Amino acid sequence: MHLHFEQNISSRTECTIHSLSWMGKVPDLVTNGSGETQGATPRRPTRTQYYSEGWLASGNAKGIVGVTFTASHCRKYDPPNRSNFNLRGHRAEVTLVRWNEPYQKLATCDTQGIIFVWIKHEGRWSIELINDRNSQVTDFAWSHDGNMALICYCDGFVLVGSVAGHRYWSSVLNLDNTCITCGVWSPDDQKVMFGTTDGQIIVMSSTGAMITQITILDGMEITSLLWSCEKFKMEENSRKDSVVTVASDSGELLDIMQDIDYH
Repeated sequence: MHLHFEQNISSRTECTIHSLSWMGKVPDLVTNGSGETQGATPRRPTRTQYYSEGWLASGNAKGIVGVTFTASHCRKYDPPNRSNFNLRGHRAEVTLVRWNEPYQKLATCDTQGIIFVWIKHEGRWSIELINDRNSQVTDFAWSHDGNMALICYCDGFVLVGSVAGHRYWSSVLNLDNTCITCGVWSPDDQKVMFGTTDGQIIVMSSTGAMITQITILDGMEITSLLWSCEKFKMEENSRKDSVVTVASDSGELLDIMQDIDYH
């Protein structure tokens, strides 16, 4: 593996890193015919491109988002003209960073509830979208095709929007003495799942309809939900036998087959 460091003060940080996210390199967007990328169709990453090189994003306690180029080539190759970026704009600690690989965008969230979506254009990163609901974000997840975003807030408010920033639906979940801690898309992007502080899993359709609400780890906080499939689709036919792993604050891990959540 090769790491590229720019030898200057601005590329270093001496504070706590709260979140990391890695993005594999994928081809450029398919333009809309006029050469513009707005509304363009993303190309699916290939396994060779995905695993050989990409970008590592980090969010830290000083409100700075770092983006660093990484590669695992064993042969000589040409690195990008610039390998490190420090993205500034947040005025509070950055708690979450999430890459959207098909669209090559980066979502970042801070402790004040502000969400930025960054996009790279002509060698520079700029803020494309801003979402400020004045409530702390507990999780942010892109769908596997990159077209949709799921946002979870500490007060039970959940939102699904498009990659372009349009709101599809939102809802305030009826939670009794519990909070949403994490959210994840199902492998087919047709459902969303939420974990809570009291061990519940809530399953909703991608259009916002409630499907089920069950207790998996009674009295334990669910800290993370993760499917046993690729984060972003690389082929048309994805696996049908995926498993979701549930992690709790006590260190408990539980694997659940895909179909158990919908009965």
